[in-house]
Amino acid sequence: MLAEGLGQLHAESSDDVLIMGICDDSRYVKPGYAMICLPRSRAHVADYVEAAGKQGATAIIAVGVSVTSDLPVLHLASMQQAGLLLRRLFRTEEARTHFYGITGTDGKTSVAWMLREALTRYQPKPVWSCGTLGWLRAPDDILDIGNTTPSMLTMHAMLSSANLGGVHSVACEISSHGIAQERIAGIDFHTAIWTNMGHDHLQDHGGYETYLKTKAGFVQATAAHGGNVVANADHADIREHAPEHACWYGHGLYRDDVDLAWEQELPGLLRLKSAEGEVVIEDIPLGDFHAENVACVALTLMVSMAIPLADLPKLLGRISAPPGRMQEVTAGYGQVYIDYAHTPEALDRCLQAARKLTRARLMVVFGCGGERDREKRPQMGAIAVEQADLVWITSDNPRGEMPAVIASEIEQGMSQPYAAEVRLQLDRDKAIGEAIATLAEGDLLIIAGKGHEAYMDVCGQRLPWSDEQVAEKYLHQKHSLAGEEMCA
Repeated sequence: MLAEGLGQLHAESSDDVLIMGICDDSRYVKPGYAMICLPRSRAHVADYVEAAGKQGATAIIAVGVSVTSDLPVLHLASMQQAGLLLRRLFRTEEARTHFYGITGTDGKTSVAWMLREALTRYQPKPVWSCGTLGWLRAPDDILDIGNTTPSMLTMHAMLSSANLGGVHSVACEISSHGIAQERIAGIDFHTAIWTNMGHDHLQDHGGYETYLKTKAGFVQATAAHGGNVVANADHADIREHAPEHACWYGHGLYRDDVDLAWEQELPGLLRLKSAEGEVVIEDIPLGDFHAENVACVALTLMVSMAIPLADLPKLLGRISAPPGRMQEVTAGYGQVYIDYAHTPEALDRCLQAARKLTRARLMVVFGCGGERDREKRPQMGAIAVEQADLVWITSDNPRGEMPAVIASEIEQGMSQPYAAEVRLQLDRDKAIGEAIATLAEGDLLIIAGKGHEAYMDVCGQRLPWSDEQVAEKYLHQKHSLAGEEMCA
């Protein structure tokens, strides 16, 4: 029996219950399905159970919640027990697919994207990735999964689907929320990757220390069951909390405390050094942060697939970056990049990379999200005026907060007198338009914070939005005006 030894079954009959499927959302329950109620549903669990019954559910699986129903109810004490149940149901423990878990404040999406691309080059079987961009089965086959790390049910179903479909590997972003809510319960990762640590989502974890320990817990659990661990040696907190036998990558060729050292000697040119020797990776995406991401992927390939260092140039050369990560908008006129940088650390790295490409003025348009970590607002303000020459403070997913209040908290980090010229334009469309209108020969503009996102979160509504499309609109206008002036 599927539930044997896992929990307590309450049913009027002792007969086994036939389950045709399982669902964690009552709206999508079909006849013969079991409805799984997770701890987060506690406040409305009675309504969900009733709705599931009307949809034809044949059983309820209650995880850490009290449920009363005429249907058979399997009570499980914890998410760990639920994970074990799903392992049996989806035969996750039998999976031959390599499952990579990538955690860290920044870089998860880029590492997952690049790892998928490199593994696709390495062998002929399909490779998937899963995270902020969605469940990516092919560049033109992407499913929206809602969260960076999807629900526990989706995770197990995805791994089962990958295994049945002969997928070689899945590179999955593992968020702090996903770890804390135990969405990855019951899954043994082949390799855990820890990219970095910074400030994000602190309001959800009660502070940095809890946030750090949450990520460390995932990495340590992977090591405990025999999985590989690849970690960034340039972060003291990661050094302190990573497992003893982690494999390390770090910046600087002349060091002996890492398994793989890296140095970006020129933009787009990465040198890697290990005990096997040195190689050069050509035509990587721009920015030191992307060089670090490629180094991370390189060590992951060496550790998890035993790929020799000498083979990495053909696997990583000309590798692409995901949408919205230092993505150049090429329409019309001027150097314009959009980037997802929405933490102090990411904004700092993004602007440092941009400065190396700038022949004249460096400009940035950015804001901070509403109802999120307020501590980072003044930090990002300070970074913007220190790194850039012109700064536009604008809106970025204000949610239920007043954009003007968010902007004022950003300004609090900007010491007077400003080291840069600062302009306030809360309308993001107008801010981008003003910045592009200001662009002159040799200038470079970074539009930071949203990257690939296709919405603006305002008062509980996700309104259609694209930084790329807005930038293209104003670049075309600028190009057209320049053409008219030449013809006049």
